[in-house]
Amino acid sequence: MKTWKPFVPVCGLMLLINACSKNDLSSPPAGVQTETTSTLSVASTPVRIEAENYSSMSGVQTEDCREGGKDVGYIAVGDWMEYTINVITSGNHTLNFRLAGPKSTLQVQKPDGTVLANVTFAGTTSGQVYATATSTVQLSAGKQTLRIYATSPYWNFNWWEYTDAGNTGLPVKPDTTTSNGQNLVLYSSFESATDFSKWSEEICRPTALGISSEVPARKGKSSARFEFAKSDVTNYNGYVRAEIHQDSPPDAENWYGFSSYLPTDFVKDPMAEKIAQWHEIPDWDKGENWRSPPISLGIANDHYNLQILWAAAAVNTNDTKDGEKDIDLGPVDKGKWNDFVFHIKFSYKSDGILEIFKNKVKIFSLYGPNSFNDENFPYFKVGIYKWTWNGWANYSPESKRVLYVDEVRIGNAKSNLNEVSPQ
Repeated sequence: MKTWKPFVPVCGLMLLINACSKNDLSSPPAGVQTETTSTLSVASTPVRIEAENYSSMSGVQTEDCREGGKDVGYIAVGDWMEYTINVITSGNHTLNFRLAGPKSTLQVQKPDGTVLANVTFAGTTSGQVYATATSTVQLSAGKQTLRIYATSPYWNFNWWEYTDAGNTGLPVKPDTTTSNGQNLVLYSSFESATDFSKWSEEICRPTALGISSEVPARKGKSSARFEFAKSDVTNYNGYVRAEIHQDSPPDAENWYGFSSYLPTDFVKDPMAEKIAQWHEIPDWDKGENWRSPPISLGIANDHYNLQILWAAAAVNTNDTKDGEKDIDLGPVDKGKWNDFVFHIKFSYKSDGILEIFKNKVKIFSLYGPNSFNDENFPYFKVGIYKWTWNGWANYSPESKRVLYVDEVRIGNAKSNLNEVSPQ
């Protein structure tokens, strides 16, 4: 890799570190996939399934459990978790649920919302004192997905058991691969300002970036707070960002995990911003200049949006790229933490990989070109980039943007979803 010319902001501090290392992985077949499931094969009586080993979910988070390991908590009415199992015997099956908290109700559903069973939990004295609730459900033999749906809030969920009558043997456990952190090349908890020494800063005033406990942290006592105002554009000669970034990674394939929090007063704005970028580095010796990032996560009109750009030419511009994809990833969530994981193998050819997970559920994947034909791989940035306020600020109903970020992990190609996911 050649040395690149960094963009030095007016007031920014540039502190560069190396990011990731890589072993080759073969890419999946070309094409786009928008969802995935993980399968738990069941062949015992009973089989215990940890609550956090869902194949997909909506709304919940995991936390440390007094009985050991993790439990699923922060449950509100309408939240759910799905588990894919393989039923051996048709008939009535017993389900046991290990729960804690107030008197509660939940439903066992099919993914389409069909109710298979209603479960009532008598409640315990606290959110970490557990007891078991039992129900029965009629199931047919074969592979199927069960949804555990919350009809009341505030209960915690440690595990559930599924009894397949008439069968014995040991369960085939789901793949919950972890690597104990040995494949991580960066971890930032933002418990103190010293964490910023691991990053390069692109800010124009000291108050644009700091350690904050204004909102409950994703983990620990504090998180990184980013602030950018319309007045910054005028006061700092067109400056449009409050971000931190890493250096260009030495290898193409890496895993990136981070948690973000939008305040409840985050105003819906048609003028877009980016909250995470994998930014290109020009081949200066070939006459290139800065271009848009090949991969970025943004927000516009209260929706997350993903943009992917690529070009195979050795010299290219925003106007000469080969392709572009703009994908709506759904509405934003305000007043809560959302965990994002990006698995990326940068390539301008057909062997590129881009897999995106939100709260451990895959929401997008693309196998094919996802970057430019540059000598350096794109570098990771997180924070607020509000370029639309430089020239179009009058169309925006807001005058200040605030974003919180916590639990950033970067892993090499040997890493995995569990290892880089916010814990």
